[in-house]
Amino acid sequence: MIAWFTRNGVAANLTMLIFVVGGGISLFSIKRELFPQFSLDTIVVRVPYLGASPEEVEEAVNIRVEEALQGLEGIKEIRSMASEGYGAINVVVEKGFDLRKVKEDIKTRVDAITTFPAETERPIIEEFMIQRDTIWISIYGDADEHALKALAKKVRDEVVELPGISQAFTRGVRNYEISINVSEEKLRQYDLTFDEVMRAVQGNSLDMPAGLIRSSGGEILLRTKEQAYHGSEFAEIVLISRGDGTQVLLSDVAEIDDGFEDITIVSDFNGKPSVMILVREAGLESPLKISNQVYKYIEETKKTWLPDGIQMEAWGDSAFYLEDRLKLLVENGAIGFILVLLSLSLFLRPSLAFFVAAGIPVSFLATFMVGPILGLSINLISLFAFILVLGIVVDDAIVVGESVFSEFQRSGPGVASAITGTHKVSTPVTFAIITTIVAFLPIFFLPGLMGKFFVPIPLVVIPTLLFSLVQSKLVLPYHLSLCNVGDKQGREKLNPLSRLQRKFSDGLERFIKNVYDPTVEIALNWRYATLGGFLAILIVSIGIVTGGWIRFVQFPNVPSDFIMVQLEMPEGTASDETGRAIQRLVDALEQVRTETIDAGQIDPVAHKLVAVGYSTFTGGPNPESTVTGSNFGSIIVELAKSEVRDSDAFQVSERWREIVGQIPGARRLTIQAGAGGPVGLPVDIRLTGPDFDQLKAASLEIQERVKQFEGLIDIRDTYSEGKQEIKIKLKDSARNLGLNASDMARQVRQAFYGGEAQRIQRDQDDVRIMVRYPRSDRESIGNLEKMYIRTHSGQSIPMNEVADIEFGLGYASITRVDRQRVINVQADADKDVANPTEINDALYPMNSIMKRFYRFFGVEVPQSILEEVLEKYPGVKPVKDGEARDFEELMPVLIAGSIFVVIVIYALLAIPFKSYLQPMLVISAIPFGVAGAIFGHLINFSNLGTPQDLSTLSMLGIIALSGVVVNDSLVLVDYINKLRFQGIPLKKAVHMGGIARFRPIMLTSITTFVGLVPILLERSLQAQFLIPMATSLSFGVLFATFITLLLVPSLYLILEDIKRILLSILRWLKNLYFPSYG
Repeated sequence: MIAWFTRNGVAANLTMLIFVVGGGISLFSIKRELFPQFSLDTIVVRVPYLGASPEEVEEAVNIRVEEALQGLEGIKEIRSMASEGYGAINVVVEKGFDLRKVKEDIKTRVDAITTFPAETERPIIEEFMIQRDTIWISIYGDADEHALKALAKKVRDEVVELPGISQAFTRGVRNYEISINVSEEKLRQYDLTFDEVMRAVQGNSLDMPAGLIRSSGGEILLRTKEQAYHGSEFAEIVLISRGDGTQVLLSDVAEIDDGFEDITIVSDFNGKPSVMILVREAGLESPLKISNQVYKYIEETKKTWLPDGIQMEAWGDSAFYLEDRLKLLVENGAIGFILVLLSLSLFLRPSLAFFVAAGIPVSFLATFMVGPILGLSINLISLFAFILVLGIVVDDAIVVGESVFSEFQRSGPGVASAITGTHKVSTPVTFAIITTIVAFLPIFFLPGLMGKFFVPIPLVVIPTLLFSLVQSKLVLPYHLSLCNVGDKQGREKLNPLSRLQRKFSDGLERFIKNVYDPTVEIALNWRYATLGGFLAILIVSIGIVTGGWIRFVQFPNVPSDFIMVQLEMPEGTASDETGRAIQRLVDALEQVRTETIDAGQIDPVAHKLVAVGYSTFTGGPNPESTVTGSNFGSIIVELAKSEVRDSDAFQVSERWREIVGQIPGARRLTIQAGAGGPVGLPVDIRLTGPDFDQLKAASLEIQERVKQFEGLIDIRDTYSEGKQEIKIKLKDSARNLGLNASDMARQVRQAFYGGEAQRIQRDQDDVRIMVRYPRSDRESIGNLEKMYIRTHSGQSIPMNEVADIEFGLGYASITRVDRQRVINVQADADKDVANPTEINDALYPMNSIMKRFYRFFGVEVPQSILEEVLEKYPGVKPVKDGEARDFEELMPVLIAGSIFVVIVIYALLAIPFKSYLQPMLVISAIPFGVAGAIFGHLINFSNLGTPQDLSTLSMLGIIALSGVVVNDSLVLVDYINKLRFQGIPLKKAVHMGGIARFRPIMLTSITTFVGLVPILLERSLQAQFLIPMATSLSFGVLFATFITLLLVPSLYLILEDIKRILLSILRWLKNLYFPSYG
């Protein structure tokens, strides 16, 4: 096939054209996003139970759902949270199970539950997806809530009409509600109950179809249309009609407030009352197009109808960060390509270098061609994968090109030489590509979010390598046959650039002759000393890690462009007090800004959103939110663009913390400045047990012990004391009057929470009609004591005569995991100071394998902090969560992946070598490549003098490295075998093989390294978490070059020495025991 394509240029060019055109078409249509979109393999069951306490939600909703789902196939874990008025159950699905089927099974079982309280709303069951928030629009100014909400509604409706936008949501403002406030005095005056008021509303405010009249002239629809939509219309509802013709209207009995739901929230943007519009992308919508449309809309709105005193501004624009990051990686890729092309041009002829380098864009475009089939998008991870493979993808083309060039020098240029040169390296090139592909396969099997986050890397690398193999075998030989190179005559006719290239090429030849030739000769003569020297280097690299020169951190801290602050005061705290605490945070931020500006630096803050009464991290007070209450407050700070900012998010947040200090009475305060990643919190200890008091006590003691670790910040737990609670119990004497607990509970709920008389659709808003006491009658315990309970016979009896009142303390929320209550002790970490891996090792008990290891050598097993603390709490058990859990799940996969890669590479090498021992020569390069990766982490271009931390990304780079570093050794050993097959003596064949393969080995290593140089030198904050993988691969390959050129030839001879010694021993044994067969 190689010969046919080389002789048939049309077929070769058409093959390349298909790749280029197909990729070009896909490139313009493929989706662009900041990070890959993926499922979290989690099904969420949400059940609103408005007005219920967390304990009531737990008992009436969460436990019933958990029990219904128990034993369902495909469920990995059930996590539930009961909060005030809301139950949420997260069901994590095992990997490999059909998410849709599991969701249907969950829905079937939840729908079969018939024991939910009547006050619960219909369960919502959906797949939990990461929402792709694109841009926020803030409408702010000196206006009241009604005006801001009306403006927000208009903006939202107009935004979703813009081309390419289908989702926009209002945030930071309360939902509409019509409250019918009936006092106890009015109820008694008119001898009414809440039930009667609700029935009057329901009976006089309705739309109902009544069928149709089928007349001879056609069909006529019948419909009763009496639905009230506004407070004034509800006011006219007739509540009582007397026999004398007089009527009592609803407005005579009740105050009707056509306003907002009965919660208190504050939303300020840049210091002004505000409401937000959140615009999200859906499906194949482009965030870049959405952003452009929004900015154009805002400019047009400002010019046309925006009222005076009202401002509108876009912020939190993910499209900016997407465009900026993608531009950054594309520029790095372009620079890398130019460096690769220059490297090739210096040591190969320019025409050869051009055709070899052309394989890069052709292979990339071919990958884009199949991208939609593979589910690829253009994002930060996939673009990084293209840069990662940039230098690797030409390795096969370099080997082919160099082999053809050598053949040109021997036999002259032409088709025959191109075919011969390609055939000589066809087998090793094919197996080299396969071994590289194998090295990237373990990324597919990474567990949890990390696996989903990084899966674009192998999805890019593997098809790119396969297409490069096709390019180098079927297309490249034809193009090389067109090159008239290989002669050493007529240099005076060359242009200056070509003469410069020849000087470099000749310089390389002189280097091989004058430096490498004698060096490899010495290495071969002193092969055991050579092996010892490299082993010493390997030991030093291990010592660098074990000695703590380089730390292992699972995921590096990467500064964000946002700072998120969440404040939680004790349950029951008034919103005014929470607001004062939030204001203290705002004042501290203003001081940070003032200090920064006074120092002659750029103002670090671009925008800030301040919220009281809800948490902006869950989208505000809306059905999606589970964090609301007067004790909550939050701040979102969007920092100025990193290109102009002088300080990063960690520096700003650290100074902010220093100024704020301790907020009196605060239950929890977190200031998050990191960009996060596909891992959990640095410290996250889950405590489980049947006794909640023991859990609380253990949590407090563990928090005190955790404070001893320097660098841990925002130490807290997930438990908080609930609001004061009044428990009402019906007296036995009241039962004699015909009352039951349900009657009493319903009337108390109606009075203080409210009874939902109706739910209407007013325009696009879902509006509840609530009947309850006025706010003034719901502000003290005295109001409860003055309440009257109505019996079925119509009697009104004071509350204190029918019920006993008991005071207590409830829970703010109740978290359960796998049907047990849990409390998590959590902390963030400044990873420049604290090493979460070491901290978690000190916290958690040692695993059973390590304990057996210690005991085997008679060493006492050290006691962990958790073991020491929990000795006092026998019912409490610790479970790893956060980074510790992620690491525990990840390490077996990495170890198994490494073993898998080595075994498969060994098998692949044994096939072309037809040997069981020679593959070990090639594989021997892997541990020394790892040593190079470790040494590479000593260099930190973004902070010279400080080594990089080894991270999970570094480990992935090392696994990928194992497939790359064997390629050069494979080609070298294959060439030596061919020389020996031709009858050349062993040592001379090894020596000649090293000299002959020096240029392609050096070129493949240089191109791989320089292709990654732009990423290694990148200073942008968002690229930092990608650098460890690039470091492992680039420096590992660079160091492996010396292994291939010096150690592998030495090992080849050492292997032959061992074989010769073994044969001598076998011959001696044969002569000793079987002399007759001699």
